[in-house]
Amino acid sequence: MPSREIRRNTRKRGAENAATVEKKRQRHPLLYGISVLILIVIVVTFVGGPALSRAGRKGTLTFGFYDGKPVEYFPGNYFSRQKDLAAAGLSESEADDEVEVQIYKVWCPAFDQTILHMAILAEAEKSGIWVSEDGVDRALISSGPYMVDGQFSEERYNRTPSAERFVTRKLFREQVLHEQYLKDIFNSQRTGNPEIEFFQSMVETQRKFSFINYTFSDYPDKEIWAYGEKNKNRFRKIKLSRILIKSSNNEAQAVKKKLEERTSSFEELARAHSKGLFADKGGDMGWQYFYDLEGDFDTTEPVEEIFRLNEGELSPVLTTRFGWVIYRCDTPALELDVEFKAASESAAETTEEVPSAELDSLDVETRQIITDYIMRYEKGMVEDYFFELAMSFAERANEVGFLLAALQEGLSPLSTDYFPLNYQGIYFMAPVRSTDQSVNISSASYNREFFEAAFSLFPGQISGPVLLDDQVLVLTLEDERKSPEQEADFIDDYYQYIASQSLQSDLQTALIDPERLEDNFNSVFYQYVAPRP
Repeated sequence: MPSREIRRNTRKRGAENAATVEKKRQRHPLLYGISVLILIVIVVTFVGGPALSRAGRKGTLTFGFYDGKPVEYFPGNYFSRQKDLAAAGLSESEADDEVEVQIYKVWCPAFDQTILHMAILAEAEKSGIWVSEDGVDRALISSGPYMVDGQFSEERYNRTPSAERFVTRKLFREQVLHEQYLKDIFNSQRTGNPEIEFFQSMVETQRKFSFINYTFSDYPDKEIWAYGEKNKNRFRKIKLSRILIKSSNNEAQAVKKKLEERTSSFEELARAHSKGLFADKGGDMGWQYFYDLEGDFDTTEPVEEIFRLNEGELSPVLTTRFGWVIYRCDTPALELDVEFKAASESAAETTEEVPSAELDSLDVETRQIITDYIMRYEKGMVEDYFFELAMSFAERANEVGFLLAALQEGLSPLSTDYFPLNYQGIYFMAPVRSTDQSVNISSASYNREFFEAAFSLFPGQISGPVLLDDQVLVLTLEDERKSPEQEADFIDDYYQYIASQSLQSDLQTALIDPERLEDNFNSVFYQYVAPRP
């Protein structure tokens, strides 16, 4: 099914898992709010200290260059303020992320905003825009750091060192220039009635659907068993240590000679010469499955050679896709026991090549190993399996009706809330969601095929299968209505907001020239802000 394969690779997958967060907030709203607050404090307060203590010149971090100018972070500058704003804006939907991920989500947007700021200043300079001294004074008096109880404090201003006042004045001059440039751009924005009318036509009609869903977590043991039995060799495992040399084959051969002469232990040589994740552990890789090593080589023969090693035996120097490797077998290879647990002794005795319906299930650990592999490398096979089931259901539903077909198949019909043609979730007042909060379909907002299927249906018509992340849906139109009056009154103003957001995105794309950007954000971030062990 090549067309589905193409869609799998091109479909946008950015929708947040809102249902899980919503359940936590409803169950313990106070504790959930406190946890979000604590996380913000960690990101804002805790991160800055370690980052600056590891930084160089007076706490300055340089994350790259734009147009030859350094993209710098230091306390009080534009980058620093954007970081603080991003941290303060952490949303509840992001509260389940690891702290490192949260920190990244704060620093990366701050970096992006700083690049945009630098690009705007460069364009403003080219355009001949300037800011008077009076303009800078007005900005400092109205919102500068010299405010006390909402009023400008001349005493605080006079107490501030002149060097600090100079830096603050420069920052405010750039900020006023930035705002003036954007004001000139946005004031020229015009939205005509046809655009507003088109947007109104998208959101004024709302639909409600009944649907059934096949979830990938229900992929049957019989299919998992069949795949595991057919690919049993792929699930063998062996306990290994390795020494990875990236410089040359000669160095790898020299290390191998030292191992053979036993002038140093494997662990000592690994720590001294090896590269990669396992070097600090003396090369210890732990248990590795056959499929873990397959991707490191062009053929499976070197992997077979590794899996033939006896305990304590060394491999020859093997050429991989990322360097030269010497493996040591710490525990010989073990086969995966792909067996079904029988519901009774008689069932076990009558089992032939394919397990019968009387068999219970695979061993839990074995099932998880094979399932993890399938979901990672063979997900298309699972999609095809449930597509066939969904197609069969749709054909049956067309014959006997949606509800009766669901009853005959043992499926529970579900319903959506009312929502309009809300592609990419731009209309927040009516999101795509199930009335059953345990069923998450929020990613449908980013799925074009879902909207094409849903909004082409006539009353009583059954859709074909619709792939939605890790589930396959079949829909039928349950009801259609006009948007509630309170929403309709809001549409005109909301469209202006959407247009403004779109213009900002287009502006960023137009202004930032990739050829003028040297982006070192990730390397600096993981070295100074959130160093990895």
